[in-house]
Amino acid sequence: MRLLTSIPAGKRHHLKYILFCLCLLLLPLTAFSQQQFEGEWYQVNASWGFSEAVTHQIETPVLTGGNFVFQASFDVLDANQARVIDFKNASVLGYFHHYITDSSGKLVAEFDGGIQSKTVSLFFMRHGREFTLPPGNYQLTTLLSSPYFIAEPQPYWDTLSHYRQAIKWGNFIGLVSIGILLSLGVYYAILAYVRKRTAEIMYTTFIWMNVIFSCTSMLITPDLFGLHWFYLAGAPLLLSNMAYVLFAKSLLQIRQHTHPKLDRLALLILIALGVLLLIALLNKNWILECARLGVGLMMSYGLIAALYRAYEGYKIAYFYLIAVFAFFIIGSIAISSSDLDGIYTIYVEHIGLLAVTTEVLLIGLVLGYQFAQIYREKEHNLRMIEHSLQIAHHDSLTGLPNRYALDLALTKLDKNAMLMLLDMDNLKMCNDLFGHQKGDELLQMFAKVMSKKLGDYGVLHRMGGDEFVVTSADANFADNIKKSISETMQHMQLNGFEKAGISFGLSFMNEARDADELLSLADNRMYQHKRREHIH
Repeated sequence: MRLLTSIPAGKRHHLKYILFCLCLLLLPLTAFSQQQFEGEWYQVNASWGFSEAVTHQIETPVLTGGNFVFQASFDVLDANQARVIDFKNASVLGYFHHYITDSSGKLVAEFDGGIQSKTVSLFFMRHGREFTLPPGNYQLTTLLSSPYFIAEPQPYWDTLSHYRQAIKWGNFIGLVSIGILLSLGVYYAILAYVRKRTAEIMYTTFIWMNVIFSCTSMLITPDLFGLHWFYLAGAPLLLSNMAYVLFAKSLLQIRQHTHPKLDRLALLILIALGVLLLIALLNKNWILECARLGVGLMMSYGLIAALYRAYEGYKIAYFYLIAVFAFFIIGSIAISSSDLDGIYTIYVEHIGLLAVTTEVLLIGLVLGYQFAQIYREKEHNLRMIEHSLQIAHHDSLTGLPNRYALDLALTKLDKNAMLMLLDMDNLKMCNDLFGHQKGDELLQMFAKVMSKKLGDYGVLHRMGGDEFVVTSADANFADNIKKSISETMQHMQLNGFEKAGISFGLSFMNEARDADELLSLADNRMYQHKRREHIH
């Protein structure tokens, strides 16, 4: 697939122009000394040797790989100036071997490299090879053998000093982006382990597959770890494409019963990605082409699903739409295999890595919003639970702990505790003479004043009607509680309830076998107190 077929030629030109302008801003403001070799490409068989002639001329190596030879003449004008030969557009190259001969045909320099080669690279994350030649005319012959290419390989040369400076921005993009992906990959892996949700599991898979691809394609894995398995620069993308579709489907809560069309579209794309995976397994030369098409499919699905869900008003889709749109724009350039005109040290891999990193960072906004939403829902639910507990444990009229709360409190009393049962006198008379509203006011005033007077001596509960209970963890507070009752009655009688009175009965935990007996004792003593007050 030579060009991204989903983007019109005019649009592709604009995208490439924008990319070129961005690269100009990134590169140091020094004179451009890179020069592309002007030569011809030839296709050869796998057994081709340097001494053999080449006859089968082609325009450029096909992206599905093979064995190719590039030949070009070039002049060296400056004496003893160090130069570097490298490839522009991409670094996904299996194996290369440069031969340089002088005007007489004598071999004066040669060097090899590539992802499949065990030759140590001179420049980190680069295929550059340094050479120094006296002035004269020379012939470059490059053998390039690779299972596939991500973009058109084009040899070029640069002065050593300028090359060292020019590659810095590309390496910076690569290292920073991979660093971000590594850290977020660990974070999402932990998140996936804790939450065990499809969204986090699939997104973790997506990130790590792109890390493996990027580290291999930009020579980090071969140079640092000695892993030269070329298919790591392609195969992981096939899995990441499938993982991303499942991630988008889960994040946007697309289900068969809620969004049958989007669910069916996801299924069709997953089937298509499965077919591409099968094709890649059967023909390894098509791995990257299948992955390239798969990237287009998964980005398209993410964009379509985000637009649809955002139209429905799903808030997470608004944030996700920003991420997937940026991913789509930058990624569309990355999956185009065209020549990056005038750009030498920024590769297609850099653009693809930048697209993924931008998307991953923006997805952080989505998940951040999602976490904030979960936190808000959690806080709301906690408030509702607290409200429900308040209702369940408290009397609605007085706000005091109710009979249910009393039963719980009784189970926690130890042998040093005590209980006092109180019964309001003349509540019925107040209701009959002045109405139930006045009776409610009497109960509310008693609850408020008595609770305040009690302080830390005990807890006042309303059992129901005109009955109240005071529980105290210390039997020594009995006199203090009686004093609180007396002060409460005085306050009420001076504030509109002249006939207010109260009868009480006191019982101690050490004289009862259980809470029921404790209440029974207090109840009997309360009625004895009421009869004595009635006689008086």
